[in-house]
Amino acid sequence: MIQFSGKNGLTLNGVEVDDRLLLRTAWMTMLCACAASMAIHALSGNARAIPFFISESDFPGLERIVFRGGLNATGLMLCCLALRLPHALDLSHNTRLRTIAQSSGIITGISTILLSWFSMHDHLVIHVIFASITFVGAYVWSYTMHASNSHKLGNGYAKRRVWLTIGGLSYLVMNLALAESARQLVLEQGLTGGTEVMNLAQSSINIAAPAEYLFFFSVVMMLASFDHDLAEARQDERLVDSSS
Repeated sequence: MIQFSGKNGLTLNGVEVDDRLLLRTAWMTMLCACAASMAIHALSGNARAIPFFISESDFPGLERIVFRGGLNATGLMLCCLALRLPHALDLSHNTRLRTIAQSSGIITGISTILLSWFSMHDHLVIHVIFASITFVGAYVWSYTMHASNSHKLGNGYAKRRVWLTIGGLSYLVMNLALAESARQLVLEQGLTGGTEVMNLAQSSINIAAPAEYLFFFSVVMMLASFDHDLAEARQDERLVDSSS
């Protein structure tokens, strides 16, 4: 049984899981799983070309185990954080933004799990759909949480402003770089084989893949920045308790 209304974290079968520990575990798992699977994919000689997309490391072998295991664990933690963070940061003053934040966070977590089970090598279109939902969902979640907490201009808020800008620009570059290749290869020629499409679109991927890396890292940093907000919220709570 999971309860999301604990003082400092969710309660799982009577054991409290601290919000800051859950948050750190989530972004570190996401970052380490993707970095490790990409390194294994490249060093094992399985990479088609370099640079390649992060999801290309979902390839039969050790890299697939690391990739899928990490993303499944991350997706579950993101769903929990989507429900916990608005409560932990006391975002009840703006019900609309809180609802959007929770919904987009849960959608991001679920789609993170689903995209890991549809390899872009074998299920290109389905994978791209879930990846797009994950990317946009993560950005919307970060932005709405950021906007909901705009009355507290701390370190986390300042860092998110930077990473929201970098993330938005890198996502735009990634999509613009891929637009022409996607139109020609998928929409006009009707190609659906992931490896074939990516081989033909490698000139576009040379730009899009680094942009994806930057967008992914910016999302990780946005998530990590809420650790500052949690720490500041607890400090404020202690000051209130000591003054009463």
